[in-house]
Amino acid sequence: MNDTSTGASSRAPSSGRAAFDRDEQRRRKREAVLRVAASAFNRRGFANTSMDDVASVLGVSKPTLYQYFKSKQELLYACHQVAMDNGEAGLALAAVHRGTGLEKLIIYLRRYMEGIFGDLGNCPVLTDVDSLTPDDRATVVARRKRISHATKDLIALGVADGSITPCDPKLASLFALGVVNWIPAWYRDTGPNAPEEIMESFAALLTSGLAARPATRRKRPNGPHAPEGRDAKVRGGARPPRT
Repeated sequence: MNDTSTGASSRAPSSGRAAFDRDEQRRRKREAVLRVAASAFNRRGFANTSMDDVASVLGVSKPTLYQYFKSKQELLYACHQVAMDNGEAGLALAAVHRGTGLEKLIIYLRRYMEGIFGDLGNCPVLTDVDSLTPDDRATVVARRKRISHATKDLIALGVADGSITPCDPKLASLFALGVVNWIPAWYRDTGPNAPEEIMESFAALLTSGLAARPATRRKRPNGPHAPEGRDAKVRGGARPPRT
């Protein structure tokens, strides 16, 4: 009996590990399919990409592809899910950060952008919800609304603690999300700006805006080389003679 028990117990972990390996292998294959589909949607557009195209790039048959995704709409829905997972991951990081509302906002948006620049997130069709099935569209819209409300709440927190200038949190959240969500429409990994550079620039713009600070504004030259034109004389109190 002891031998039998020992044998059974020794086989159980092996069986469990095998099941885990199969699940992990399937997950990786599914991600590979999704990555190829996202890339194809990026290059050709959703309407111009077929399941045949995706299967051809992967080097598999359509029946094999259908084991992972049943349709283009299902692939598109999965792309949306990955993008929203990234947004919610950013919100989770912001929630545990002990800092100002502005700090939380930047942490959240930076994590969101990191996901967009990843293989699965960088897909222009993330702006397309009309091609989804009605049920999937409803799910995506509901999740987007939750993310939008959470963004607004972070901005409101920043306004309340003084780290964000007084503003309408809803309008500010629409602005911030509009900037971030539009990245897939124009970003190409062959472009001149690396993701890290773009994220740093966007974070700086969201933090400080475009206006120059008083200390950095260009000063007028003084002394003998200062401009002495008509405008300068008027500003100095001397009115030029009438002609």
